[in-house]
Amino acid sequence: MDLSIRKNIIENIKSDNYEDIITTINESVTNADEIVLPGLGVILELFWSDLKLEEKEYIAKIIKKNITDK
Repeated sequence: MDLSIRKNIIENIKSDNYEDIITTINESVTNADEIVLPGLGVILELFWSDLKLEEKEYIAKIIKKNITDK
């Protein structure tokens, strides 16, 4: 049996519109439920792979700032 969490997550959001994706991310972050972390990871992976180096650095700085502020 080939169980691919990544493929399953992509299939689950493939037909979503922009608002649905925003809602999914917002609810995942708001609920802070660890069960959604793999889904957020896949979304980040899809997003990250299309970024330029400067954009990745900008996002990494935001993440670092938020980690430092916690």
